[in-house]
Amino acid sequence: MPGVMNLDSVACARCDDGFEPKAKIVNSNGELFHSSCFVCAQCFRPFPEGVFYEFEGRKYCEHDFHVLFAPCCSKCGEFIIGRVIKAMQSTWHPECFCCEMCHKELADLGFIKNQGRALCHECNAKVKAAGMGKYMCQKCHSIIDGEPLRFRGEVYHPYHFNCTGCSQELT
Repeated sequence: MPGVMNLDSVACARCDDGFEPKAKIVNSNGELFHSSCFVCAQCFRPFPEGVFYEFEGRKYCEHDFHVLFAPCCSKCGEFIIGRVIKAMQSTWHPECFCCEMCHKELADLGFIKNQGRALCHECNAKVKAAGMGKYMCQKCHSIIDGEPLRFRGEVYHPYHFNCTGCSQELT
């Protein structure tokens, strides 16, 4: 008869004991368990709502899996599930790995390590310019060698300061 199993020839994958004829049996990927044996490999408790994580052939509840195997974010200290950013000798959630000056997310932009800080390219250029006693143009983001033109607290190459209507240079 299809779908009928001879219980005399099978044993629990955890305790290796056989099954009683009316026993509740858990089938997990072809492995059979007594319901009382289908538990977390770390805390030995049943899986809440049947949810478990498998690693190297052992099954873990969500909490123990995170504690044992999930990296912690260097910024927020929470477990990282999903995409992990490895940078600056640490692990981060993508949204936690940010420029230390402007707080822009760096995961997909790239970054420059500057004096132990992760900086976006723009902030690194500002720091570099300031270190040389120079300014960075707000339009092209390159260092201004000569005297900058200042407008509303920002600095520009004089040749970038143009009329927005006709684009004619205003210097």
